[in-house]
Amino acid sequence: MGRIWQIFAVFWLASSAVAQDRVAHIGVLAFRGAETTVDAWQPLANYLSTEVEGWRFEILPVTLVSAPEALKSGRLEFLVTNPGHYVSLAAEFGLSPLATREKAGGLMRFGVAIIVRRGQGILTLGDMRRKTVAAVSPEAFGGFQLGWQAFMAQGIDPFTDLKTIKFMGFPHDEIIEAVRSGRVDAGIIRGGLLEALAAEGRFSLDEFVVLRSNSQMAFPYRVSGELMPEWPFTVVQGVNKSLRESVAQSLLRTQNGDSGLQDIWSAPLSYERVRQLIAAFDARSVKTMVWPYLLAGGAVLLLLIGFVLRRKPATPIAKEAEAPDPEAVATIALFDRLTKREREVLALICAGNASKEIAEKLGVSLKTIEYHRANLLQKTKAGTSAHLVQLATRFGYDLGETLGK
Repeated sequence: MGRIWQIFAVFWLASSAVAQDRVAHIGVLAFRGAETTVDAWQPLANYLSTEVEGWRFEILPVTLVSAPEALKSGRLEFLVTNPGHYVSLAAEFGLSPLATREKAGGLMRFGVAIIVRRGQGILTLGDMRRKTVAAVSPEAFGGFQLGWQAFMAQGIDPFTDLKTIKFMGFPHDEIIEAVRSGRVDAGIIRGGLLEALAAEGRFSLDEFVVLRSNSQMAFPYRVSGELMPEWPFTVVQGVNKSLRESVAQSLLRTQNGDSGLQDIWSAPLSYERVRQLIAAFDARSVKTMVWPYLLAGGAVLLLLIGFVLRRKPATPIAKEAEAPDPEAVATIALFDRLTKREREVLALICAGNASKEIAEKLGVSLKTIEYHRANLLQKTKAGTSAHLVQLATRFGYDLGETLGK
């Protein structure tokens, strides 16, 4: 009888170990780069791994481009992203919000800051006519679309009234530096980021002006327009019901104040206003991008309409075309020289994997991965891993392949 119980105990322990090894992946939009994202969100993964029995949670940094690919390939069970990105992906991938992020002070809404260097004579959004703006991407909600709405509310159409819109990709830090160095007149960033980086000693807040910063006087950060609901924690369609509900309950338990997390989670807010803004943005994009080509022929028109309706619009047309950035062209040329294996390693680095994890996933030695890391830094002239990820994300090499080729 004792022998039977020993066998049963061994079987139970083995079963528990197998269950504990189940992994759920949480994709997080890496608007400040992959490494920063993993550092910021790992405490949430640790908390859920403790709270949800039998599951271990891992953070997978994603971009606006890589998130759909990760969802299509089934690599994600959950996604945490900005509300505009969620709305654009929800229908295609069956995403449902489980909770809305609540930041320190009970903040469940956020805005964007349109920033300029102090002392250059730009004091209002109206002063931005014929000026240059840096933003993340046409598809970036907090990195462009919410800023577009702020301009439009003041009678300024970014598509026609600005000189140029320069899309720089993630992270937002690069946009701030472009404004600070005078390479652009203004930048669109998430509200609160300027204050956070100033608190880290990166620069002084006095160096910048946030345009229309009186739009939300009761809000603790300087923002340039309307506030939107904070990021949702979403679940992918088809995820196990028990897992889905356990995660939802664990997120709401952070309200008790003993989770140790910097941000907590509340019942999901409505994202209807976000849908309305995106619909208005899409309608304006179609009008601005397609109308000038009406006389070019029906075939061209149909191609343009199809392109826009896939929600992957080209850079909005400016009155004056901007010359290619020589530095960007040179950097892209360096990345184009990478081998297929180097691009695979780069994609895994951008996803937040350590060298040991990459070696295991690719079935090679740790020494081989370190060799590839060194080659990547040398061939791209990135200098550091953080800068390597930053460049890869900005120019679309975080998927392990060259986009657009």
